[in-house]
Amino acid sequence: PARRYMEDAKELLQKILDSGMTGINWAAYIRADNLTPELCELMVKTGMNYFEIGITSGSQELVRKMRMGYNLKTVLQNCRDLKAAGFNDFVSVNYSFNVIDERDETIRQTIAYQRELEAIFGADKVEPAIFFIGLQPHTHLEAYAFEQKILDRNYNPLAIYLPWVATKLLWNPGKLGEFFGNVCLEAMKDSPEGFGQKVMNILEQRLGRAPLAEALTAPLEADVTQQKPDEQRFVPTANIS
Repeated sequence: PARRYMEDAKELLQKILDSGMTGINWAAYIRADNLTPELCELMVKTGMNYFEIGITSGSQELVRKMRMGYNLKTVLQNCRDLKAAGFNDFVSVNYSFNVIDERDETIRQTIAYQRELEAIFGADKVEPAIFFIGLQPHTHLEAYAFEQKILDRNYNPLAIYLPWVATKLLWNPGKLGEFFGNVCLEAMKDSPEGFGQKVMNILEQRLGRAPLAEALTAPLEADVTQQKPDEQRFVPTANIS
């Protein structure tokens, strides 16, 4: 829920606790920057056994550029609070690779962020869920696609049955899109049951990992925003098989 509903969430969980109800298992999909130590304790005590967060990227720079409005340092601290409250169950973390200005540096930052979450909850408890952004009409991403000549201004967003429209609406342009496609295929072939973790492992093997401090730092301006789309997409440093 949004921040303005946090008090409602605490009230609900407290009433469940006060009622003496036991044996409840429930899942939370929440903006982790909205957690508080008090809310974390209530979530654990009332039986939460699945925690899902959508951070999209482990790079604060990209989080800012996507106008998502949260601080990755805050998310990490709140996750530590949740662990301290006694949460020892499954965590799913949603990532969307190849967003605007994604490149090898930001991928390394996301890997560093994922590894820090694993350090908090346990590597066997944290499953990265890999998504690719869908382009929607009247959004910042659509405007960017128009400006960069990636999408024709006369396209019909409802014509998703046409392959030349569908391939544009799944936001995955340039050489980086091809690279990720191959990484995902390799991960699915090798480890379909642990797909997300395998994707992260392959990316770290090929690209390395940034220091966590780098992932949590976001310059107000970045040179990559002045580059053309093909220039700001990296060329993989290893051969793709």
